[in-house]
Amino acid sequence: MWKAITERMRETLFRIIAAVFPPIPAPPRGDPRLILVFSTTGIGDALFDTAAVHALRLSYPEAKIVVCVHRKRRAVFLHDPDADELVPYGKSPLHALRLLRRFRKERPDLVILLNINPEVVPLGYLINRRALFGGTWRCGRYGFLLSHPVEDPGEGHILRLGEAVVRKAGAEAEARRMIYRPLPGESDAIRSRFADWIGKPFVIFQTGGGRSRAWRDWPVDSYVRNIRWLHGSRPGMTIVLTGGWDNEVTATAIEKDCPFVVNLCNRTTLEETGALLGLAAMLVSTDTGVLFMAYSIGCPALAILHHASASPLIGPTDPLAGHEVVELPKPDHPTGELRGEMEKIPDSEVQAALSRILAKKGV
Repeated sequence: MWKAITERMRETLFRIIAAVFPPIPAPPRGDPRLILVFSTTGIGDALFDTAAVHALRLSYPEAKIVVCVHRKRRAVFLHDPDADELVPYGKSPLHALRLLRRFRKERPDLVILLNINPEVVPLGYLINRRALFGGTWRCGRYGFLLSHPVEDPGEGHILRLGEAVVRKAGAEAEARRMIYRPLPGESDAIRSRFADWIGKPFVIFQTGGGRSRAWRDWPVDSYVRNIRWLHGSRPGMTIVLTGGWDNEVTATAIEKDCPFVVNLCNRTTLEETGALLGLAAMLVSTDTGVLFMAYSIGCPALAILHHASASPLIGPTDPLAGHEVVELPKPDHPTGELRGEMEKIPDSEVQAALSRILAKKGV
């Protein structure tokens, strides 16, 4: 209740401020010197925000691009060469004051709001109320503060959202290529840590995503059947399990029935997972975060998708990278219950896609 009251008071305050100092749009500067980008939500969001940042870099090669990112997502943009500088984002007033003090002195020519928390919008308004670009679908109650509001562009791939925002800011390049580059030292460290098997071809199976969307995870039995098939058809192939703390139960169950796997669930950092993807023959995943990382790195990926997170929305955009999708079709008469549906994906389709990807890799 107190949070709702605080939010209402903040909104009222900024409506008063905006009435006195309205966010009158200035035309986007054709040669911006400084671009400030906000990307403050999840890892998957940060990864597809790299595509919008890449479009800005291609369109404005001389500009300095500063990305304001949540400290827990900082690793994504540390591996994005298009970002010249990272500044930490936090919800405390102290973080906001630090950002405001710096960027009121060193005012950005463009302030770009990508995947953000709504409370970022007032901060962007205070930094530059004449050059604030953002999608109305992300701004909550604060859309009235945008000098250059962008409406939802409609159906299509999820990358279209960031592309619509940077196009409004004058970027001409497409925003369809996500960027994540493992650092040389990270790859060397992974080779050293797993020296007993890293030199041979290996396939990564991501063992699920976050609990909030567990309905799009593959059941344990499906993992077991297809991992056993792969092990039997390619005996020299190492099979690696990855995932976070909330996937440990699944990974342990898979390992129990497939004792030949290398179980790294909750045993690698984001950076180490990225380095593994850079060396892997391919990835199999239902989780969009790791899937986007594979797309960004160029690791061939088999996306196993639920119809509620369909390929046109989150599938691969690079037809030359060797990615494939096996998607659960939408039923003719949906019941509204999403849990348990992923077990209906045919093993034959998964195994055929695995074979095609590995054949293209020459494995």
